[in-house]
Amino acid sequence: MNTYKIIIQYKGTAYSGFQIQSDERTIQGEINQALKILSHSENVKSIGSGRTDAGVHAFAQVLKIEIPVNIPIKGLPKAMNSHLPADIRVIHAELCDSTFHPIYSAKSKEYNYVFSLEDQISPFASEFMTYFSSDLNIELMKNGCQLFCGEHDFINFQCTGTEIESTMRKIISCDIVQCNSSGHWQHVSENYFVLKVVGTGFLKQMVRLMMGALVSLGKGKISLDDLQKSLQMPLKNRLGPTAPPQGLYLKEVHY
Repeated sequence: MNTYKIIIQYKGTAYSGFQIQSDERTIQGEINQALKILSHSENVKSIGSGRTDAGVHAFAQVLKIEIPVNIPIKGLPKAMNSHLPADIRVIHAELCDSTFHPIYSAKSKEYNYVFSLEDQISPFASEFMTYFSSDLNIELMKNGCQLFCGEHDFINFQCTGTEIESTMRKIISCDIVQCNSSGHWQHVSENYFVLKVVGTGFLKQMVRLMMGALVSLGKGKISLDDLQKSLQMPLKNRLGPTAPPQGLYLKEVHY
């Protein structure tokens, strides 16, 4: 078997998440199908650095792939892209050995959540960012971001269903930055915000639940003290709804 590390970008709107499912269209399913066509074999394997949810996008999802044919590195992205939908692109490929693992070899990951407070929703942005009401206190939300930093029990910021050993996770940095659009983007959103979260690992829907809690904080529905307590003890009720998927991006995986 020949082993490669590849980096892909994708628009997750049309897919039921990254992980392969027998009866749903997924990113990994499309990748595996392209590999089968290229190698003329069913004996292919792919492992991703994370399982993004339905509708979530990625700028740099990392995969380890194994195929029974030798394809030159320079030609692999083009070869795979010729058999992939236009909303999934291989942007980099390199050889790797069997010891590399996209999940366990990673030192940290960065997720971005893109949102806007504008009243008018552009049809060109509806699949790429989330619109919240304009009454959010961004400065208070930025203060809330700092509470997430460090090692905490994120039991209140997960979607259950997958068995895990621990809900303890370490957030290296967390902040909200304001961005100004220019060029074509000025017709989509003149001003938008990005929640940037870097951590050593994440639970299922953790960033979306963090975003939901920050929105509740920004609306005055919860306090900084409520957010602090949520990281210290299990709660009966979540601090906010799960933020919509279209604003979330897997930005980068660090090794």
